[in-house]
Amino acid sequence: MITPSLNWLQDIRGWLDTDIYSTAWVALVPSKDDPSRPAWPQALAYLRQHQLEDGSWGEPCITYAHERTLATLAAVWALHTWNEEPGDAERIQRGLSALRRYAPDLAHEPHEPVGFELLLPRMQANLAAFEEQLPLAEWEPIRVKHEQKLALINGLRPEPGRQRTWWFSMEMLPDEQLAGLDDSLLDAHGAIATSTAATAAYLRAKRLSGSDSPRAAKFLTRMLETGNGGVPVGWPFDVFERIWVLDSYMRVGVDPSDPRIRAVVERIWHSWWLNEPGLAYADTFEVNDGDDTLVGFAVLNWAGMSPPDDAILSFWDGDHFRSYVDERTSSVSVNLHGLMALRQQPGFPHRDLALRVTDWLLDRTTPEGLFDDKWHLSPYYSVAHAIPAFVGWRDEVACRMIDFLLGEQRSDGGWGFFGRSTLEETSHCVIGLYHAACAGLLADLTPLRRAARFFNDSANGNASERLWIGKTLYRPEAIVRATLHAAILALRQLRCEVQLHEERVA
Repeated sequence: MITPSLNWLQDIRGWLDTDIYSTAWVALVPSKDDPSRPAWPQALAYLRQHQLEDGSWGEPCITYAHERTLATLAAVWALHTWNEEPGDAERIQRGLSALRRYAPDLAHEPHEPVGFELLLPRMQANLAAFEEQLPLAEWEPIRVKHEQKLALINGLRPEPGRQRTWWFSMEMLPDEQLAGLDDSLLDAHGAIATSTAATAAYLRAKRLSGSDSPRAAKFLTRMLETGNGGVPVGWPFDVFERIWVLDSYMRVGVDPSDPRIRAVVERIWHSWWLNEPGLAYADTFEVNDGDDTLVGFAVLNWAGMSPPDDAILSFWDGDHFRSYVDERTSSVSVNLHGLMALRQQPGFPHRDLALRVTDWLLDRTTPEGLFDDKWHLSPYYSVAHAIPAFVGWRDEVACRMIDFLLGEQRSDGGWGFFGRSTLEETSHCVIGLYHAACAGLLADLTPLRRAARFFNDSANGNASERLWIGKTLYRPEAIVRATLHAAILALRQLRCEVQLHEERVA
């Protein structure tokens, strides 16, 4: 069997590419020596360089109103705070116009970014000077969700040594409260819950109050240097990265005894027992989540580690799995991964749970008969993950997903939900259809041969789109790279001629 090179696995670092919203928060931090000046003018320069043609900020290739709203609000606030260049006033006005254009679209998008209902009110309050130019009427429904989320969180009082999920969005707190905190909240890297925006908001509040946090400043400096003036939404997302990289290779039959795979498995096994049994997205974040725990459970079983199932069962909520204890909406992909994890456990001891989560999932198919999810913007991600979850369990459901993907393939052989084919979306679809072919549910391999031609024709292209939903859209570079490798490997196993390219991520 031909396998992609796995030597790069030793270098994965939990990097999620740069993010406008978080970069804007860093741009807001004042200099320690002169509070009237920005600490990192390169972050402001990054914002000026990345304003889109329509005046907004955000992912340039995909229009997602929630993401562009939050990113634009943050960028406008940062530019307004310092107002250092003559062109900033025009940039701000173009941004405000874009906010008004995107406001009606918010009600029609099925999912919101992480913490949106908590962060938008904070951003809005910072732009009181432009209140008459803001689409406040369209934003009013967000306040209802804001109150619902606050009730679930049950108070916003961070306690050192007791991390909670909302810490990742701690920039929502007022400056006075942030300034009253201290470095006991910082993790080993100098961040608050790995979040660059939360860390920048904390450092900004400290400096505005006449204090400082050298550890937080060191963390942000490191992020800016790595991101060439921009910063990611958070760092390091190391556990998440290791799990999802191996999940892609697991799905296409890579041998888990390969020493390079085994080394990553050992790191995941260590993380499983580091805090409470189970997995969080980072070793420095102590709050486990259902998605990482469920996918990690499946990966560890694939590698022969046989973890106890107490950790995955702790996320069971009657008829489905939760991502987090205090989440407001449930995730389809988490439950697809849960079904996979239950089915892959040796002996299949929780068949009753698999039956219940199957019913829960089927109740959440869209009117078009497919799945979409709050963690990935493309429905092809969830549909492609649904195929192996249902193959051999509910083949009629798997066949509906297969038919959907076949009907969505573009003339160039790729898949793309947002106007053109992309390497990442095509890779997810290929892996899903690979499972269909292996199970005898896809006899005609012509669609996969066309996909192979798309990969060959895109040999010089990059997977540059941000399709994963965080506070805004992001791209987990190593995970996308592994997905592309796995798809190419799947095609080669099915004797679909495709070249093996090592570098496919921008």
